[in-house]
Amino acid sequence: MSTLEQYLKIIGLESYKDLLTENGYDDPDLISELTEDELVAVGVKRGHAKRAFVKSREVAAGGPINTSNTSNSSSSNTTPTTSSPPPPQTKSKISIGKKNDDDSDSDSESTPSMISYSGPPLQSKVIFEGFLQKKGEEGFFGSKVWKKRYFRIYEEGRMAYFKSNTDVSPIKIIELRGALGCEDMEGKQYAFKISMKTSARVYYLVAQSLVDKQRCMDAAKKLIIPPVVPVKIDPNAIRPYLQHTQEPSQCKSSRFDAPSSWEVLEKPAAEGDIRLNIHSSGQVFIEETRTINLDDNGMVWIHDLPKSLDERTVHYQSITDPESFVLEQTYHNDAKTPERMLDKLIGKEIEVSIPRDDHFDEPIKMKGVVIYNPKEKTYALQNKETNTVHFLSSGEVISFNLLKTELEPIFRESSLEWMVKSAEKQQLIRLSYNAKDLFKWHANYVGVLDPREKELELRGWFTIKNKSGKDYLNSNVILIREPEDKKKEEKKEEPASSLPVPLPSVGGFKLGKLPISGLLGGGATKPVEPEKRTYSYTIDHKTNLKNLESKQICFLSKKLPVKSIDTIRFDTPKYTKYASVNKDHGTDAKTGIVDSSIIFTWNHPYSIPGGEMKLQRKHKDQFGSDILNVFDMQHYNPSDIISIPMQPLGKVSSTRTQTGFNFDLDNLYLVETFEIKVMNGREEPVRVIIEENLYRWEYFEISYSEPKSQPHPTHKRKIQWVLEIPPLDGKTINYSVFYCGLGLPDSMLKKPEVKK
Repeated sequence: MSTLEQYLKIIGLESYKDLLTENGYDDPDLISELTEDELVAVGVKRGHAKRAFVKSREVAAGGPINTSNTSNSSSSNTTPTTSSPPPPQTKSKISIGKKNDDDSDSDSESTPSMISYSGPPLQSKVIFEGFLQKKGEEGFFGSKVWKKRYFRIYEEGRMAYFKSNTDVSPIKIIELRGALGCEDMEGKQYAFKISMKTSARVYYLVAQSLVDKQRCMDAAKKLIIPPVVPVKIDPNAIRPYLQHTQEPSQCKSSRFDAPSSWEVLEKPAAEGDIRLNIHSSGQVFIEETRTINLDDNGMVWIHDLPKSLDERTVHYQSITDPESFVLEQTYHNDAKTPERMLDKLIGKEIEVSIPRDDHFDEPIKMKGVVIYNPKEKTYALQNKETNTVHFLSSGEVISFNLLKTELEPIFRESSLEWMVKSAEKQQLIRLSYNAKDLFKWHANYVGVLDPREKELELRGWFTIKNKSGKDYLNSNVILIREPEDKKKEEKKEEPASSLPVPLPSVGGFKLGKLPISGLLGGGATKPVEPEKRTYSYTIDHKTNLKNLESKQICFLSKKLPVKSIDTIRFDTPKYTKYASVNKDHGTDAKTGIVDSSIIFTWNHPYSIPGGEMKLQRKHKDQFGSDILNVFDMQHYNPSDIISIPMQPLGKVSSTRTQTGFNFDLDNLYLVETFEIKVMNGREEPVRVIIEENLYRWEYFEISYSEPKSQPHPTHKRKIQWVLEIPPLDGKTINYSVFYCGLGLPDSMLKKPEVKK
């Protein structure tokens, strides 16, 4: 009896031999691949096809049908290692698997009919070989099918399994150096499992005896390299406002300056010198050098001041007589409001003119003395001659004339009255004071790109508006940008019941004691907020700031080489207090967001402030330009990488799919794999940067990436890939990330069993 007849008799299709042979199915291995519907299509009855399909699965689980090699197969487990035939020396590639391979998982996609293994040939020493049962694809009722396969473990760090001990081409090759560990498995005799770090998969295996199980586990453990716990990331090392860790010289505090920096010659004082320190918050520090003349009593009036100042911050320094000082100071600044004016006129004899309606040309005129009733808080005009009283309202449109000449003015502008103790009548002094809301300043930029986006002509302007009521001529101006003090709303911590439900344990390896304290539960320390910084920008020439005028000063005019890039990112969740172990958390970010920008490095020894940026691009004929974007640019320091956003690149898309997930609650590790596809629908090649955010936990390792990933230049919890995509083509990224030392709330951690 032939092998075909024997196989058909086992699966109950011996009566269909001629029918199958006529349709080209004359090989038992080929018939074993047929599904129930394919058998019916050939002409087999539905009931016979169903029975044959079930029988063929049972036969496949027990090994290949080959009566001549039955005795040889049964004794292969005890055969010495050197007895197995080595693979042919001439082959440099080994074909792996078939379409809809019976060893693939049910949720995996179908692979091409032949996958070529391009790595080193399996020619090293075999340290274990034998038959094992492997958990394969799901059966009819959703359960996994155990299949008998022949395994070989090679000294080079790979494990391959075959359908029989005589096959040369393996079904699959497993990289043991990318595994997490090899552990015992409960629930089945002689069972164990190998957890992978590069594919988020767990291989469940069953040996035929305890000796075979121990031999296989010992061989695998010798080749498995235990993963290293990644170094803890300091959250303060990631500065969103400062990309490099070494601060430029102009941003350092004077406390850390070199001693030689204090050896500066003092600038000689000259009358008319003015220095303005204008803050972005509205504060201003003003220092003036002027000459004063004291009277016989040492009194002097200081006029020509801004409309308001903080009299508590006034500082007097005499250059002519350093020993002199101010004994008394009075600050006068009468606000010209109706209430303030009426207060000043109490007890004065005035004539009031009150306008009437449009039917009368002449206003009503009344004379009298201004009186005030503190209880009613009312003002009135009393005429003793006519014995009349007219109540005055601060809301009335009235005018008045003083009937008696006053020796001193009733209303004074902003001025200082000093009594100075000094032996000299005429002095050259420095006067300094603080004020608020006298000046406003901001920076704005105009950038013009060339048509090929290779060069950027960048100009920056300071706009300063003077609202002080005074002209400041030939002034030295320093602009200061202070950090915005935004009050953050305190977020309430979510209760433990709202956290994700822990997933079942699927195996792994023992991490042991982590070198970081306070990782688990609520013991994680709160990261220290980065310190706020203040930056100053000096205008290198003297300028005139006249009252109620806006002055624009150009502080930057450069032609810079730039490079245009296109970035694809995914809207993944933000970082959380605890590790994210929910399988579906973040998987809804399936479509990439395309951002286009130009980048360049600011290789100049001074900083540039934040401000509004208007980006334009010249036409190809160099006549006219298009506005590409208007946005707010942040502050940048020397050696910073500056990115300017543009309009997104069209016809470029990307998708992101989770292809594997393995969470182990016992050992506190998580392995996740993704596939990212990028398509270029344009008729020219594009260069894109794919960014991926590792949001689940701060301790991670990229265990597998094809193509190889790169660390993000400014963020330690991001990775990226740089792809060159041909026209009307696409590329695929596959990567695996290994998270360890997961910080979980106490409600999710397994409680130790208490022995009774």
